[in-house]
Amino acid sequence: MTDTWATFGADLHLDLSAGRGLRAGLTEALREAARSGRLAPGTRLPSSRTLAADLGIARNTVAEAYAELVAEGWLTARQGSGTRVAERARPRRSATAAPVRRPARSGPAYSLVPGTPDLGGFPRAAWLSAARRALTAAPNEAFGYAADRRGRVELRRALAGYLARARGVYAEPDRIVLCAGFLHGLHLLAAVLRARRVREVAVEGYGLDFHREVLAGAGLRTRPLGVDGEGPVRGS
Repeated sequence: MTDTWATFGADLHLDLSAGRGLRAGLTEALREAARSGRLAPGTRLPSSRTLAADLGIARNTVAEAYAELVAEGWLTARQGSGTRVAERARPRRSATAAPVRRPARSGPAYSLVPGTPDLGGFPRAAWLSAARRALTAAPNEAFGYAADRRGRVELRRALAGYLARARGVYAEPDRIVLCAGFLHGLHLLAAVLRARRVREVAVEGYGLDFHREVLAGAGLRTRPLGVDGEGPVRGS
C-alpha cells in the first residue's frame, strides 16, 4: 500500500511504504512519528477501529501495531484514556546536529509601556468560576448570533449595575452598546458623528495614529490639542 494517509485529530499522517507488511509498516510509521517528536508525548491516537477505517485495513492490524508499541514503551494504553504517545518518547537529536542555542534575553525585565497590563495578575480562578456559572445559565440562543445588535441584554444589565456601583454613572441597559474593543467603539462613534453632520473632531495631540485613521476613514477631520499636566489645553 503506497501513499496511504490517515488524518485524525492532531494531523496524524501515516505513510505505509510498499514492500513491507501492513502491520510492520504501520508499526514503524507510528514508532518514527513518536521517535522524531512529530507526535508529541501525550498525544491521543485514534481508536483502532477509526484508524483502520481511515487506512482501509483490518482493525486487528492496527490493534497489533498499538500493542507492540505499548510493549516497546512508545505508547501507553489505559481504560478510559485511550492510546497515547508515552511521556518518555522524546525527539532524538542527530549526533551531528548542532546544539540548540537559546537566544539571550534582551530588553528590560518589566514592561512599562502604557496600555500594557500585568498579565500575570489575571484572575484565572475567578474568571473560570464566573464562566462556568454563565455558561450553565445561558439560554441556547446565547451561543448564536445576537438578535439585538447592541449585544446580549444580560451583559448590558451587568454593565449598567457596575457603572452605577463603581463609577457612579446611571445608565440604562437599553442605552448600552457592546463593542469588540476600543477601535470598534471608536468606529461606531465616528459613524454616528458623521451621520449627524459633524465634520471635525478634536483629539489629543499625542494620540495614536491609528485612532486618527479610524476617524479620518469615517470622513472626519481631526484637530490636535496640546496637553499639559491637567489634560487637554483649550484653544491650542
